[in-house]
Amino acid sequence: MTYRDNSKQENIFHIPARSKKKMLRVPYNLKMAAVPMVLPPTATTLSAAIAATADFLDPATGTTALLTGAGVSVESGIPDYRGPSGTYTLNRNHRPIFYTEFVDHHTIRKRYWARSFLGWQAVRLAKPNRVHKYVGDLINRGWLRSVVTQNVDSLHSAYVKDVTEIHGTLSSAVCLTCGTHYDRSDLQVELARLNPDWADLLQQELDRLSQHRIANPIKDFRLNPDGDLELPARISYDEFKYPTCPACASKGTAKSTSNGAWSEANIDVIVPHSKRKVKDVGVLKPDVVFFGESVDDPVRRAAEQKMNVADKILVVASSLATYSAFRLIKENKINGKRIGIINVGPVRGEHELLLPGDLRVSFIAGDILGGVVDIMNEQRRPLAYTRS
Repeated sequence: MTYRDNSKQENIFHIPARSKKKMLRVPYNLKMAAVPMVLPPTATTLSAAIAATADFLDPATGTTALLTGAGVSVESGIPDYRGPSGTYTLNRNHRPIFYTEFVDHHTIRKRYWARSFLGWQAVRLAKPNRVHKYVGDLINRGWLRSVVTQNVDSLHSAYVKDVTEIHGTLSSAVCLTCGTHYDRSDLQVELARLNPDWADLLQQELDRLSQHRIANPIKDFRLNPDGDLELPARISYDEFKYPTCPACASKGTAKSTSNGAWSEANIDVIVPHSKRKVKDVGVLKPDVVFFGESVDDPVRRAAEQKMNVADKILVVASSLATYSAFRLIKENKINGKRIGIINVGPVRGEHELLLPGDLRVSFIAGDILGGVVDIMNEQRRPLAYTRS
């Protein structure tokens, strides 16, 4: 008899009581299955996988809600986390900044805003790719009903009007004290004013790496999926400055230094009507959900509503490694809905989630969805496969 140690295995159908009203962005640390499933079993070639996906999405079999992950934006130049060139794949020691670290520590905020300052242009200039267009095509023809995304780059909005971004967006920043929102491009101008030497620092580092005959000097300055640039450990952030919330500063709620930077005088200042219960006042945070942070209730409810009213759920380019996304799929599977997954590489809990009649193909999302759009445009019924 073979003994299977389940001590570190996840019970995917158990929802902790404390999580039923909250949707946390929590990273997944357990090992995923090494070999992805194939459903239907015949979907081992691209053409067969396209046909199976088209059959799954066929509007005649019900409506489909879409959940997308970081892999969708790879072709736009924004890396994912766990793909072949993902952040965790290339740097197994990578550790993202957690919410409590950001809100509690001035030094951590310096580090984040410095790296975000250097990475913002790449995010701002990123263009939607073929996957975003194909999703728009499928929405417009009724093959998809709705879109929920984990991505923070807002690229889906180029082709889809109603996108629920469960992890927020990098296009704005928000004050944790008063709740005022600011355009990220405007904040970039202020960060540049406060830190004129940082553009020079980046160029100096690139020059130094080139002089050491490193074939790809930019590789030490890797963009992360959440828009911050990965910098060598030797870089110091001590002198980096970020602004105080202008609204809080104008009201006298928070203080600024003589040049408008956030002041350490704001540490441990209690504000009775603060939007969030944080210990430092006038802090600007990117309008994204950090790891360890809860998705705002209105966003959570919007995502759950889109999933609840659909007959099927399709997951594209996501390993479902964060609990916020995984929970959406798990709850709908518990409710008996068919689940489809298009992802290169393993997916969290797939061997427990998926059943015969579901969809699981391991091909590049753009290749699959492009083929489905071709079938849709030819106005012929998808090639059906036998469900066992």
